[in-house]
Amino acid sequence: MTQQNTIRPEADTPFTPDQTAVPRPSAAPVFRPRQRFLRVSLFFLSVVIHIYIWDIFLARFTLLRWYVRRSAAVRWSRLARRFRFLALELGGMQIKLGQFLSSRADIVPDMVRRELAGLQDEVPPAPAGHVLEVIIEELGAPPSEIFQRFDQEAVAAASFGQVHFATLHNGREVAVKVQRPYIERIIEVDLSAVAWVIRLIKNYPPIRRRADLDALLAEFARVLVQELDYVQEVQSAARFRKNFAGVYGIHVPEPIPEYSTRRVLVMERISGVKINDLPTLEALGVSRIELAARLNNCYLKQFFVDGFFHADPHPGNLFVRIDPELPAVAYTNGQTEPKKHPDDFRNGVLPDGHLLGDAEAHTLEPGRPFTLIFIDFGMVGSLPPQTMEVIRGGVVGLATNDAERIVDSFERLNMLLPGADRRLIIHGVEIMLRHSFDRTMREMTNIDVDAIFAETKGIIYDLPFQIPQNLLYFGRAMSMVAGLSTEICPDINLFQELRPFARMLLDQERRNGNWSEQIQKELRELGQILLTLPRQMDAYYRAGNRGELQTRSDMSRLERGLRRVERSNDRLAGGMVATGLFLGGVQLRTRGFEKEADRAWWASVLATIWILWPRGER
Repeated sequence: MTQQNTIRPEADTPFTPDQTAVPRPSAAPVFRPRQRFLRVSLFFLSVVIHIYIWDIFLARFTLLRWYVRRSAAVRWSRLARRFRFLALELGGMQIKLGQFLSSRADIVPDMVRRELAGLQDEVPPAPAGHVLEVIIEELGAPPSEIFQRFDQEAVAAASFGQVHFATLHNGREVAVKVQRPYIERIIEVDLSAVAWVIRLIKNYPPIRRRADLDALLAEFARVLVQELDYVQEVQSAARFRKNFAGVYGIHVPEPIPEYSTRRVLVMERISGVKINDLPTLEALGVSRIELAARLNNCYLKQFFVDGFFHADPHPGNLFVRIDPELPAVAYTNGQTEPKKHPDDFRNGVLPDGHLLGDAEAHTLEPGRPFTLIFIDFGMVGSLPPQTMEVIRGGVVGLATNDAERIVDSFERLNMLLPGADRRLIIHGVEIMLRHSFDRTMREMTNIDVDAIFAETKGIIYDLPFQIPQNLLYFGRAMSMVAGLSTEICPDINLFQELRPFARMLLDQERRNGNWSEQIQKELRELGQILLTLPRQMDAYYRAGNRGELQTRSDMSRLERGLRRVERSNDRLAGGMVATGLFLGGVQLRTRGFEKEADRAWWASVLATIWILWPRGER
């Protein structure tokens, strides 16, 4: 949720805020659940139909594929414009989705991102009367009694709430976040519309094999409902402040629990520049690569050390505050001195309070000191220790160019479909690493996609991956951070940023490795195998003697190859027929049989269409 530094009145109009005025109740916006359900569901259904017609059906035609690719940016830009108008009118879940897509600079075209960027700070606020009603219901008194000063005009509005600046009676300046009207019912209707679309598409075989859409929607709904509870957000912000206490250059506004309820949140007021306002930041002397590195390293610590992360890192929730040139004390969430323990590097922090990797970025391109500020902790995620351990192995594999270790992590996270060919997947990951390893984000935008597709064609056809429910928000946050880092500094090398963390994780494994426990575990597993092996062998030989042995083979690739040969033969035969009909028509025309020649040529055209008609590749 975006916060602005000041409220700018209209030009030539004196601004004299009334310290005692109380906003009068006004008519709440009309809420029509049936109309909203139809508009949301029909829009998403139209997107599904658009994808199927253009990106699946027409893309199968060799003659049309070039036009499908050429027109993709314009088509998706129009869809993004339609979606932005719909989201600004309806609000709710659509705002969240638009903010997510607008931060994906690594995969979303610039034309589409520009259309959706307005959803970060163009959301219209709710009526002032609603703010009064909510504050009275939640805090038991009007704003004039609770605050010394309360600005009636909202300084920020987002999908679920809006922010007003205020001053407490002790003189402390705060920001007050108030929920929007009907927001719980709005979320309920939006989720119902998405569930209706999912029921239509979840039986499509490629989707059904790779994602449990019902489970993913249930996880998405759970986090959205959690985001509506501001008491939970206060607890999440407090935990985040604790994890980054003593860390230089990271700040979280302090929530004020005694003034916060389920629908009203009062927190420390902050000021700063939005993280993607790059011209302003450059004018202030902030280094782009240093900013992108700190953002990335901050999330590496959240993902792989803390196991608790801010899951909504769009630009409206991240600000940059300029620090004095030579700060004597780091801004550390209320701490006056950064922690200095000899083992701090094991927690993703250097002994001087800097995040791992920050020092390298600062050496490359030193800029003016700054603090990265996080706000809006309604959407957070957590990773269990077992999942963190597996993901750490994948991070080490990615940083060390070890494809087998990466695939091991995929397998242990249940990201591979049952029966997937492990050797083929390892080969595909090796190909991807060969084209992308140790490259900057700018260099990766120039990768030869056609060459990668040609080398990994078998894996692309198989698509042996599935989406685990428990990693939904982890993947979302990780992708948003990658996109935002790319937007801030296209020259950042994320592989270099991973290496300090990979070294730290490997060192932690060496220090904390309990070899005796691991040996005991291996011996237990070996003992279980030895106990069951004789019984299994006996059953095997008995079945063999009775002639009941059965074998199972994965013939999918062979069958697909045979289908391609069949299609090639069909097209060859069709080509011969079309050529014969065309030449026959020429002969008939030269002998004066015009009607018969026209019929032969039309038959040749139909045969040509039959040749070019796309066949399924699966």
